[in-house]
Amino acid sequence: MADSVATIYDVAKLARVSTYTVSSVVNKSAFVSPELTERVLQAVRKLDYTPNAVARSLQTRNTKTVGMLIPDIANPFYARVVRGVEDRLSKDGYSLLLGNTYNSHEAQTRYLTLFRGRQVDALLLFMAAGGEDAVQRLVREKRPVVCVARVPRKFECDSVSADNIKGTRMAVEHLIRKGHKRIGVVTGELALSAGMDRVEGWRQALEARGMAADEGLIESGDWTEKSGFESAVRLLRTKPPPTAIFVANFLIMTGVLRALQGREGADSPVVEVASSDDSDWLDVFSPPITTVAQPSYEMGMHAADLALARLADRDRPFTKIVLEPSLHIRS
Repeated sequence: MADSVATIYDVAKLARVSTYTVSSVVNKSAFVSPELTERVLQAVRKLDYTPNAVARSLQTRNTKTVGMLIPDIANPFYARVVRGVEDRLSKDGYSLLLGNTYNSHEAQTRYLTLFRGRQVDALLLFMAAGGEDAVQRLVREKRPVVCVARVPRKFECDSVSADNIKGTRMAVEHLIRKGHKRIGVVTGELALSAGMDRVEGWRQALEARGMAADEGLIESGDWTEKSGFESAVRLLRTKPPPTAIFVANFLIMTGVLRALQGREGADSPVVEVASSDDSDWLDVFSPPITTVAQPSYEMGMHAADLALARLADRDRPFTKIVLEPSLHIRS
């Protein structure tokens, strides 16, 4: 076989088993007795059955790959988290497989199936709304899973997030100090902790100053620019409209700003915006936007650390890391 590439048929012939048995061992798709499994593994090693990564993973039970699901790489926040993950994993020789779900639990399910077929060693994900049950099943199977930014409410697992309640509260308190009394909030799905926590922070900031939290000034969508635009349009139609809006992420902010630009020249008051998610280029944005900065790179590093720790000990207690946000005040 030195001059040709071994096939599944060659492995089956040498191991004296069916190709189905070889496939079951390689893909871990069905139970095979220890005796037959060892015969297949011996044939795989002897024939150097390709891809070699499969043979190595059969021997070590480790593919040295981690799967990660994010909502949208176009959002700079997610890109910085991914960079933190990759930098940490690479130190231990792991590769990262990345998928964009666009906040769709159907897409999340497809990727979970794909990653399972690729036998990734661990999974990091920004969980999509409606996708908790599928993730919970993986945790129950003791598969290494780390939830990033969006912490499940129905079950425990390893997670890392920023304190979104505190971050939002700081931003809204800043708007209150500037004299705003009617402040709206635009966020993502309230079914996710990241959406609900921002509303809770908004509510706490208002109530701490003895101000009523007007539920009519809460708008939730799907974390996209389009959703931000539509939410802002609805807010601006309220009577009276808000004089300030806190928005939950970078993409929502761009949609909100687009809605506000459409009002230029209209007989309406200026609306001030503060946002979650920070970026260096916002310093030169006109007007500069006050933001709540989440430690995104550190979030990725911690997520990778949690995955590696879970791989080393699948029975360890779950770890929940909550990082501190900071307020970057601009014009």
